[in-house]
Amino acid sequence: MRKVINFAVRFWWIFPLATLLLFVVAMLCGATNNILMLVLCIVSIFSLLPQLVVFVILLFQKKWWRAVGCGVAGIASGLCCILPLGFLLMFVVSLFDYEPDNFGKEHPIPEGLEYNIPLGYVNDSLEHCSYATSSTVYNYEAEPIDSLDSQTWLQIWNDFQGGMYLFDFYHPALDDGTIFLRFFEVSENIELAGHDLRGKTSVEIANHSCFGQIANKQEFTIYAGDWGDYYAVRVEVWHEPTQGKPSKLMQKVYRMEGWMR
Repeated sequence: MRKVINFAVRFWWIFPLATLLLFVVAMLCGATNNILMLVLCIVSIFSLLPQLVVFVILLFQKKWWRAVGCGVAGIASGLCCILPLGFLLMFVVSLFDYEPDNFGKEHPIPEGLEYNIPLGYVNDSLEHCSYATSSTVYNYEAEPIDSLDSQTWLQIWNDFQGGMYLFDFYHPALDDGTIFLRFFEVSENIELAGHDLRGKTSVEIANHSCFGQIANKQEFTIYAGDWGDYYAVRVEVWHEPTQGKPSKLMQKVYRMEGWMR
């Protein structure tokens, strides 16, 4: 025990440094893994306890300068932990306030319906493309965009969380204006409105005189339903010219889920 105490007194700076490192790693992990961030937040908060013990030991041993350094460093690292502590409290509160959105459960995918599955989106690289029915999924390598096959023109990608998506869109020549997406649950033809889906998927068109890409990884979020509660969505691509009425260009059915907010 004496060796442990002597080590802690001599290298007191290791403890606030470890807390700060845990805080930095937790913030970095938050962009990709919320569970890991939560675990590191908890560890960083509990790592303040050894700092308090070392501070008390330094005071008893009358090592004033080290005690001051340990106290200041402890306060600084403690302030840094306010952010992960706030995240932890918000997470706990959200567990009590969360009300499930049963839209997906209430609208199961019709038996035998053919649908597409969004591509995996990993570091701007193509993971795989899937074609499926409600009972079987077949994975295959994605084919290049074919200007003669309209089913390849629209491609939806998974983003970093369920319910968050991106889309690419290719099309032959179009008049200046905008394109936008509309989403309909297939079994009851319910339009997934709200949260300005049209605005989020709207893309300006200018001088589009030949076949080519119009939308590139345009972001949007589906809110109806929860993570893992998949349902079938008819995705329609609409074109609104600068002068004239909107018209539907194409449609494609996807298996989708809602973002768990």
